[in-house]
Amino acid sequence: MTDDRDLRRTELALGVLGLTVALLAFIVAFDAIRYHGLELLSLDAHSVVLIALGVLDSFVIVRGAASLTRQLRAHRRFLRALPVRCVTLAGGHRVRVFAGRSLGAFCAGLLRPAVYVSEGTLGATGDAELHAILAHEQHHCARRDPLRLLLARVVADAIGPLPPFAALAEREAAVADLAADAAAVDALGDATPLAAALARFDERGVGVAPERVDRLVRATPGDAVPSALLVAAAVALAGIAALVAPMLLLGWHPDLALPVLIEPPVLMTVCAPACYAAHRAGISLRAAP
Repeated sequence: MTDDRDLRRTELALGVLGLTVALLAFIVAFDAIRYHGLELLSLDAHSVVLIALGVLDSFVIVRGAASLTRQLRAHRRFLRALPVRCVTLAGGHRVRVFAGRSLGAFCAGLLRPAVYVSEGTLGATGDAELHAILAHEQHHCARRDPLRLLLARVVADAIGPLPPFAALAEREAAVADLAADAAAVDALGDATPLAAALARFDERGVGVAPERVDRLVRATPGDAVPSALLVAAAVALAGIAALVAPMLLLGWHPDLALPVLIEPPVLMTVCAPACYAAHRAGISLRAAP
């Protein structure tokens, strides 16, 4: 199983990328509207660059808002259509049982996530396997992974298809599953029940990623994200956040007196550590086939 520290580094790298992009988009939009609105009416070099940045930023924000709206509606429709039969205790966990003979277990819900399991899963899995499955899903609930994955998808849809943004949601889902697998193994003290359950799901065509089973049954340490790179990405994020707070609360505006053509490269440079850290996170997730 991948070292928990490596998983935390990978997850941190992905989270820092999402927050960095979101805050940069906010700063560009807020700065242009709040402090440079009248300047945009002129046609000098500075206003042209501001307009270009504003158009690009507006495109990103609109794509993100559309993705958020689409996902919230789809999530709501899915839960409303789910044929939940009862709420019961299974394997020491409170679960919502839905109709169906096929194997299925998942965590759903954004602010109050819950574990859902099919009648077929309750009838076809042994106690140890069921306990492993539910421990996995309970970990998703405890960390509100459905909400985290939704936000990762919003960022990926807003910025994609540029790498590493396009794969952000898939990588976030992969590391969330690996972290939940590790939690289930810790809860049972043995990886065998979860590995058997994943193999059973895969045999029934549920579509379990094969690397998850490989990571459970053999030691396959990944290529961890370097600590120095994570520190650089976190420092850049902290610097961005340090700009947002006084701009919002105190009406402060940074006057950096940068040449106009330098502003876009500066934004790219600030985002670079987070982008590279996310890239290394992707390598880490692929390192154990």
